[in-house]
Amino acid sequence: MRRAARVGAWLTVLASAGCGFQLRTWDLSTALETARIEADHGVDLDIDLVRALESAGVCVVDSDAEIVVVLSDQRDDWRSVSVTRGARTADYELSLQVTFAVNDGSGEQLAGARVLRSERVARLDADNLVGSSEERRLLAAEARDDLVGRMVRTLDALSRQMEPANADSG
Repeated sequence: MRRAARVGAWLTVLASAGCGFQLRTWDLSTALETARIEADHGVDLDIDLVRALESAGVCVVDSDAEIVVVLSDQRDDWRSVSVTRGARTADYELSLQVTFAVNDGSGEQLAGARVLRSERVARLDADNLVGSSEERRLLAAEARDDLVGRMVRTLDALSRQMEPANADSG
């Protein structure tokens, strides 16, 4: 039985390698060396964004940088979206949003302020409150990852636009 499980695992690895599957990663370091993040009070997505940028090869600094990412007005909301016959909440909706803007090192606007929003729906299982709590936590993490991924994709696009200017100056 164990051998069959091992063979199945290897086949899965080989099949996923053969089809070209790979986790999405970013390499912004070719066009972008440094970034600064300015986050308003109450914004905590900056922590996730710092990790993502560092993983993409960008050095996040507190002083002069090639780009400045401005995060403001983060809102995390849970609201009831459906109820049972007994007037109990059956489903919750998580809504996470943040205002996101990007400037260059001299303060010129590269991407104007825009609201990024991610929503997820969680079912409340009255018989398994621990499981429901864990599901809510996972959905919140998924929404955070979604927003950070969208920010990194925006920075990737901006860095591609900046590349010719950087190549001319170097």
